Amino acid sequence: MIQKTQEEIMRDWTADNSAAPLVSICCTAYNHEPFIAVALDGFLMQKTNFSFEVIIHDDCSADGTVKIIKEYQKKYPEIIKPIFQSENQYSKGIRSILATFIYPKCSGTYIAVCEGDDYWIDSCKLQKQVDFLEEHPEYPACFHRAQVLGSEGLSDSVYNHVREVEYDANEILKRWTVPTASFMFRRKFVSEIPSDQDFIYGDIVLFETMARYGNLYCLPEMMSVYRRTDAGIVGGQRKNRNVALYARTDRHYRALRRHFKKISSFLIAWLRIKNVCFFVSFLLRKYVLRSV
Repeated sequence: MIQKTQEEIMRDWTADNSAAPLVSICCTAYNHEPFIAVALDGFLMQKTNFSFEVIIHDDCSADGTVKIIKEYQKKYPEIIKPIFQSENQYSKGIRSILATFIYPKCSGTYIAVCEGDDYWIDSCKLQKQVDFLEEHPEYPACFHRAQVLGSEGLSDSVYNHVREVEYDANEILKRWTVPTASFMFRRKFVSEIPSDQDFIYGDIVLFETMARYGNLYCLPEMMSVYRRTDAGIVGGQRKNRNVALYARTDRHYRALRRHFKKISSFLIAWLRIKNVCFFVSFLLRKYVLRSV
C-alpha cells in the first residue's frame, strides 16, 4: 500500500543531492487554457513508490495557459518545472520542441510524454509502466491503450485495433497504433533521436527511434485520453489541407526511410502512394466537384 504523498516522496529523494526523480513527465503546451489543468491533474494524481517531475514547455501561449501553469508551479514547486518561451518557437521553424527544450532538462531514468490537451485517467499509470520496464529490460519503451475524446464524446474508434502484444517498426507506422500520451521510454535513448527538417510528426520519429532497439510493448489497460481538436498539429492539418501539406508529408515519409532502416521500403512506398491518392481526392473535392 502506497502511503506517502508525491510531495513527501519528492522531499525524501531531494534530501539526497545525488538523487533524481525516476520519471520525467514531458508536456508541451500552446493555447491550452481549457485543457491544461486537466492534464496537470492527471500527472499529480499518480500514485507511485518513486518520485517524478513534470517538465512543461509553454510556447508563448496567447491565452491563459501560462497563468494556470504558474498557479500549479506555486502549489507544487518541487514537481512542476515549467519552461516559458517569450517568442513562439514553432513559428520560428523549430519543430522538435521536445528534443530542443524539454529532453535536456529531464533527469529521470524514464520519460513519459503527454501533450497539454490530452490527459491521463489511471492514477497508477506511471507505476504500471515503470514496473513493466524494470521487469523487462529487453523493451526500450511501452505504451497502453487509449480513448479518443471528440465532438461526439469518448470512444475507442481510433485505437480499437490495439492489443496487448509487442509491435515492431513497421506495425507502428502502418496504422495509428501508439497514443502519444501513453508512451514511456528509457531516457538513455534520447540522444539517438534524429533531427531532420523534413520530419512533420515528432511522435512517430520518437516511436521509430525506440523501435531501433527493440519492439514496443502495449499494456492492456485504458489509461489515457487523446483529445481530438482543431488546435493540435493533426487537427490543424485536417482543417487546413493544401498542396504544400501533401508535399511535406511525402518528404516526411522519405525522411523516415532515410533514418530508420527497419522500416520496409514497400511500406514507405505504400504510404507515399496513399498520400498521393489523398492529394488527388483533395483536388477533386476542391476544384472539380465543387464546380459541378
